Amino acid sequence: MSVKRSRFGEYYLYTIENLQGAKLEVTDLGATVRSILMPDRNGIMGDVVLGYDTPEEYLKSDGYLGAAVGRYANRIAGARFELGGIAYELTANEGGNTLHGGIGFSRRRFDTVSAEDSMVVFELRDPDGGDGFPGDLTVRIGYELSDDNDVCIYYAARTDKDTVINLTNHCYFNLSGEGDILGHELLINAGSYLPVDGALLPTGEICPVEGTDFDFRSGREIKNGFYDHCFVLDNNFCATLSDKKSGRVMLVATDMPGVQFYAGGALSERKGKNGRLYGKNSGLCLETQRFPDSPNRPEFPSCVLRAGEMFTSRTIYSFDVE
Repeated sequence: MSVKRSRFGEYYLYTIENLQGAKLEVTDLGATVRSILMPDRNGIMGDVVLGYDTPEEYLKSDGYLGAAVGRYANRIAGARFELGGIAYELTANEGGNTLHGGIGFSRRRFDTVSAEDSMVVFELRDPDGGDGFPGDLTVRIGYELSDDNDVCIYYAARTDKDTVINLTNHCYFNLSGEGDILGHELLINAGSYLPVDGALLPTGEICPVEGTDFDFRSGREIKNGFYDHCFVLDNNFCATLSDKKSGRVMLVATDMPGVQFYAGGALSERKGKNGRLYGKNSGLCLETQRFPDSPNRPEFPSCVLRAGEMFTSRTIYSFDVE
């Protein structure tokens, strides 16, 4: 396997192709996944993630399509938190709250550390005080495509001051490659979820999914496109997504404690790749991560990265057919 590099406007696009003809495209603009081409049950390749044709569309559009998200994925209430007795004021970009790190990483150019064999590794340095967060932070994100059609995402981060960290990827998946995702079948390996308030911030409760619309433990059609909630995972097996039309199946594994299932209900109408029209529920996100608003919720698992320590994480999206 090898990595091919091509121009993407002022940026670079890297394409990894495996022995089965599956492809993964990533760009140094936002360390973004632009496309994932996987076979259907008849062996026909199709793009299973949403994206754009040009860098300009990524730079001007909301939604974080395929982007690396940081410093802190999801929401932080009041755009502030305290750490070590010091209050930090953050960039507020969703009302009075911080979403996905504020200005964040999604429109920034990452350095390319390596692009060889089956992997591309990007790096970004965010200075002390970036979006209000403490610490000179260096982040590395690696994307790998295996010959077994596994897309692996590796995260690493180091800081020189105590800080908080929550990194994820914001791919919108549609295993049909067209239409909406409401007919997809989803299994989430979570016995609990985090209820939210009107601003989609967690209330602090951890509630069982039993007997609620949040119970995906046995797998079922999504049907309702309102979901934008964090699920508390039972173990490293995260989720299974399947599409009867194409036969494509995607399994998700992670070492993170939660997954944000977002059904794309707030995705506004827009033009995507190859002239395709995107809109509400055109794709769904399974964002493996720490819990939202953890910096303000001591009852949640810690999201603190201490000075001199290394944060590492891995998520695997495995594709198959049935």
